[in-house]
Parts: sequence; structure tokens; C-alpha cells
Amino acid sequence: MIKYIIKRILYLIPIMLGVSAIIFALKTFTPGDPARVILGNDATQEQVEAKREELGLNDPVIIQYGNYIKGIVTRGDFGDSYRTGNSVLSEILPRLKTSGLITLGAVAIGAIIGIILGIISALRKYTWIDSLVLVISMFFQSVPEFVVGLVLIFIFAVTYHLLPSNGIETAAGYIMPMLCIGLSSVASYTRITRSSMLEVLSEDYIRTARAKGQTERNITKHHALRNAMIPVAQSIGTNLGNSIGGAMVLETVFGVPGVGKYITDSITQRNYPSVLGGALIIAIVLTVINLLVDISFIIIDPRLKTTIISGGKKKVKKVA
Repeated sequence: MIKYIIKRILYLIPIMLGVSAIIFALKTFTPGDPARVILGNDATQEQVEAKREELGLNDPVIIQYGNYIKGIVTRGDFGDSYRTGNSVLSEILPRLKTSGLITLGAVAIGAIIGIILGIISALRKYTWIDSLVLVISMFFQSVPEFVVGLVLIFIFAVTYHLLPSNGIETAAGYIMPMLCIGLSSVASYTRITRSSMLEVLSEDYIRTARAKGQTERNITKHHALRNAMIPVAQSIGTNLGNSIGGAMVLETVFGVPGVGKYITDSITQRNYPSVLGGALIIAIVLTVINLLVDISFIIIDPRLKTTIISGGKKKVKKVA
């Protein structure tokens, strides 16, 4: 297990190199001069050239890239913001906490609603209730998140004045971003829960439990849910990463000072150290989340240890 964890941590190296190399390449072909952006249009050409030399922008791209990676490895330095001059890491960490709270809340909302709908759909399969649940879940999946966000703002902020439309000055400011991101994942949880429940309910040990006279409630609670929740737990881990990506757009819509809005603002300002640092930190966070999710699977069901470490080649049979 320790070897597996070390192996996953080492995966950070090619991930960071790949992400940083792509952004550095895009920076090279992007029009605009960061030195000119920092100093403004009134600066003279001599001042601009001096600023470019100070920032190392006159060096070849490969030298700039090498110096950046060296700074991360030796000092944990992700660069300084062109706009503020502060360390990118010091600016991102507070925002990372905000984005993390929204992501966890969104995943919890989506999982709770989706699991409940999936169980109801499986227990009432091929009925009008089943069809209604599938229509509702697919509706949330089909509508873009930013559209749902605008609708929520119109209903809860503009019409009824129940929630703030912008910012997170109070705890109520977190509700709409969480709800918006969470609703977009309801369809995924519903579909996986329904499929898993139907598969489990058709197993021999379920029929045996029915033959022994157990009630459907006890069968569902003590036998079916136990095995049906394993694929759902895997989906929750996957959606943690997806929700972070989705939050980048919605943080701008709701004016939330998270990592997503920070990166978006930095792109418009051509603040390349902030863009690069934000992307790398998100890549690190996603890798750590995936590792923790895999470890949690082993804690939930030790039978999955061999499957996860071997890359999923061994199929684990469900038991009562």
C-alpha cells in the first residue's frame, strides 16, 4: 500500500511538467506584453524593457521554464503576481479554502439528492415514478451550470430576496453556488445508484432473503445498499474533481473569491504567474483528492485493495 501511495505521489511530477509546459507554450503565442500591462500605456519603451529584464521575460522560453520549475522544486515558489507583487501561493491558499467549501457542499447536495432519487427509481422501476425521476435528473444534466446559476439568482435574489446574488460575506452566499454545482451532478448519481441497485436486487442472495420472509425495507437497507453504494462512492470521488472545474465558471457568475475566479481574472489581466500557479496547485489538489478517494475505498471495502493497486484488473464479486 505504501508503494502504491508513493507511486501516485510521483505521478505529480509528469502532471506538473505537462501543465506548466502547456501554459508556458500558450503564453509564448499569446499577444500582449505583461510588462506593458503592469506599467500601463504611459510607460516609456525604456521602462518597459527594464521591467521585462526584471521579470526575466527577455530570456529564452526554455530558460524561463527551467527557472520556474527550479523555484518550485527548491523553494516551493510558484512565482509572484504581476499585478500585486505578492506570492502566488499566498494569494491562492485563502481562495482554495473557499473553493473547497463550495465543492464539498456541492458534492454533498448532489450525492444526497441523486442517491435518494436513484433508490426510489430502482424500487419503482418501469413505473411513472421511475420515468419522472429520470426526466428530472436528465433535465439538470442537460441545462448548463451557468444557466441554472442565473435562474437561481433571478428566483432567490431578485424576486424573493432570500439569498445574496454576489459574494460570500455571509454563510448564505455559499448556498446558491453549492446548489448550482450540486444539481448538475444529480443525474450522474441517480443513474449510477439506479443501475447499481437494480443489479444488486437481482442477485441470488437477495432472492434468498426474500424467501426467508424478510421485508423489502430490511432487504434494501441491510443487503442491497451495502454493495450498491460502492460504485456511488467511486462516482463521488470522481465528481469532487469535476466540481472543482465547474466551480471556476460559477465563481465568476456569483462573484465568489475562489481559485476559479482568481485564475479567470488573471487570464484577462495576462497575469501569467497567477494563471500558471493556480493551474498547478489545482492539478496537485486533484491528484491528492484522487489518492485519498482510492484509500477511502480500501477502508470501506478491504476487498478492493488488490483491485485498486493492480489498476482495476481484478473483478470483485459482491457478497451479502
